[in-house]
Amino acid sequence: MIIISILKLKAYIAAVKYGSLTKAAEALDYTQPSISHMIHSLEDDYGFSLLTRSKSGVKPTDNGKELLPIIQDIVLRYEHLSEAVYAIHGLDVGTIRVGAYTSVCVHWMPTILKEFHEKYPKIEIHLFEGNSDEIHSWLEDGHIDFAISTIQRSEEFHFLPLVEDRMMAILPETHELAKALTIPIDIFANEPCIIPYEDTHKDVQRIFKKAKVKPNIAYQIRGDEAIIAMVKNGLGISLLSELLICDHTSEMVSIPLSPNQVRTLGVTTKEEIKNLSPASKTFIPFLQQWLLNKAK
Repeated sequence: MIIISILKLKAYIAAVKYGSLTKAAEALDYTQPSISHMIHSLEDDYGFSLLTRSKSGVKPTDNGKELLPIIQDIVLRYEHLSEAVYAIHGLDVGTIRVGAYTSVCVHWMPTILKEFHEKYPKIEIHLFEGNSDEIHSWLEDGHIDFAISTIQRSEEFHFLPLVEDRMMAILPETHELAKALTIPIDIFANEPCIIPYEDTHKDVQRIFKKAKVKPNIAYQIRGDEAIIAMVKNGLGISLLSELLICDHTSEMVSIPLSPNQVRTLGVTTKEEIKNLSPASKTFIPFLQQWLLNKAK
């Protein structure tokens, strides 16, 4: 019979994550010998090595790689169990790991987290800011519980829509179209454009592909702030979301597209929301209600 020790499993997960027993010990607030002992004990329990050790750090063995997703799932389920037990006792406790786009982190999360913490002080939230590719990777490997993002790979993830975020053409104030009520999407085929890389803003690329417009790319930039600064300086026009540019209206104009285009922001999960932790299932309705109140 294999006896499951959650502490040992957490030690192994941390060792793989950081590639170092010392860093794993720091992350879990243990000593390095304690972490080493827990993993050696786990290897004794299983009858084979889980890590290869060298001067440069540690890596999972083939057997360790095979067991890693199962071990991660056991630890996650244990955390869900603990939260469910506390919830039965009327205690809202737990930890939530949320991934989100920069625009969401900047414009929504500070207020949401403040209000949520006031109501649920014992639920801890870890916020991870990332682009589309990073968020998908974090969902895949279990680094986050869910994301507040758009959905591009619907066959792999579950998606709960929250709000529609209008996509806007942004132009310098001196541009000849600065007084227009709408901007036709095909204008991007002729005007010099400052376009984000696809891994940063997949929604921008999706809109161009759907409209069958090949943008006339003058510059391709990864950072939103850099794109906005270049537009303000007359180096081209760009396409970004209304949420992202709402604090940058000086020295440039933002105009809706024709036809209108939006990106849908929502909760993206690897598994169904009903299978998330009690803490996560507390946060998501709170987020929905906050957005409803904001829209009033």
